Amino acid sequence: MFPIMIDLSDQKVVIAGGGSIAFHKVENLLRFGIRPHIVSPKCHPAIEQLAADGKIFIHRKKVEWTDLEDAFLIMLVTDDKEVNAQMAKLAVLHGKLVVHAEHNDLGNAQIPAVLIRGKLMISVSTGGASPTLSTKIRNQLEHEFDERYEDYLDFLFDARQYIKSHIHDRPERRIWLKKAVETRYLEYPEEREYYMTELFSRYPAF
Repeated sequence: MFPIMIDLSDQKVVIAGGGSIAFHKVENLLRFGIRPHIVSPKCHPAIEQLAADGKIFIHRKKVEWTDLEDAFLIMLVTDDKEVNAQMAKLAVLHGKLVVHAEHNDLGNAQIPAVLIRGKLMISVSTGGASPTLSTKIRNQLEHEFDERYEDYLDFLFDARQYIKSHIHDRPERRIWLKKAVETRYLEYPEEREYYMTELFSRYPAF
């Protein structure tokens, strides 16, 4: 498996299945602003509520290939193993990204456990060996990478953008970028202000 981040904001995502597993998949997608299509004759009450709120689309029917053929990412979580396997085979043959919840080898993509702190995103995967362990590791990382990282990443982003625009000497750029990731700038917000003040003073925006 090759780790990669993909922008799905303009892509169609389809979940085949409407049970509790599908609901957890939906919750995860909504965290990233993705509005998925659910294909299932019956749906979990929480999924029904999300549809009523206009956050997702529901197609109340058994899944067929025509429901998936224009999707970019497909998640197969129906309670029919044969249907899941059949749809997975077709989708992979047609070059789709496919997540098969029960048998990873039937798909070609996996969803890792994810920790998000603003612009910081840490993904943890065990390659399907133990999603429970992935979640455990993610939970452990929550303590090390706490809420401070949200503002800290905003500082690093702003600093990097300014440095790229106003410092043309590459070695000097590296000096400033390395300085910005020193621990003191994470632990003491006022140090970030001193950093930016010095940066603006040395390289004013004319």
